[in-house]
Amino acid sequence: MSLELTQLSEAHCNFYCGMENIKEILAGINVPYPARKVYVSLLEKGKASARTLSLRTGITRTSVYDQIKVLRDKGLISERIAEGTTFFEVNDVRKLSVMLNDQIEKLNVQKDFLAKNIHKLIDKSQTAQPKVRFFEGKDGAQQLLKDVLWYEDTTLYLYWPYFEMLNFLGKDFLAWFSNRRKVRNISIKTIWGNRAEKIKNNIFIDDGSDVERRYLTGKNLSPMGFMIYDNKVAFISSLKESFGFIVESTEFTDLQKMQFDILWNVAKK
Repeated sequence: MSLELTQLSEAHCNFYCGMENIKEILAGINVPYPARKVYVSLLEKGKASARTLSLRTGITRTSVYDQIKVLRDKGLISERIAEGTTFFEVNDVRKLSVMLNDQIEKLNVQKDFLAKNIHKLIDKSQTAQPKVRFFEGKDGAQQLLKDVLWYEDTTLYLYWPYFEMLNFLGKDFLAWFSNRRKVRNISIKTIWGNRAEKIKNNIFIDDGSDVERRYLTGKNLSPMGFMIYDNKVAFISSLKESFGFIVESTEFTDLQKMQFDILWNVAKK
């Protein structure tokens, strides 16, 4: 590829990525999806009538007017009449920065409130009634694992059939999860189940002092993994059955922790 074509390709990519960022900013300041399409169209291609915007975005002309009202009320676009036709155009884009900073300030206030009251809110939301949530497929199992990341400064106890979990959840996701749990200061005490010899090469070779691991080997080890955290136990199947579920119960969690400790004592370092 010539230097000119390479530069054009990079410029196109930078512009496209920039528009995607603009869409995310608009979402962050609570601009609905159809209105985002209208705004980006005006930003990319310049002023337009409602009819032209409808053709550009695929939004019906009636709905275009609804989106224009949303954008106009937020001060993001303006209109002018030329030769009897009303045209719409983007206002000063610095308005986006002002609105985004306002939203960030509001979120910080809400974040501070949660930080100060989170324990009271947890106490109010928790009941003695146990809860069970089911998850299906790879996406569901990944979502299940993300539940752990709501917590911080805690220890996660896992029975982890390494190859089955790697095959089901995927290398990239597990690497991402490992990085995120380190940020949340979640340490791990884990038993790896393996039907063959001890696993020497794995995607967690950079584990530090916050991970303590032992190994179980044998022919009849379960391909389903489980993890214990807070008052919850999460179970994840292998790819063959592709499901998972979380049980939220203090008594059940205590039972599973007792079983984990038994396995831990017989597992090898």
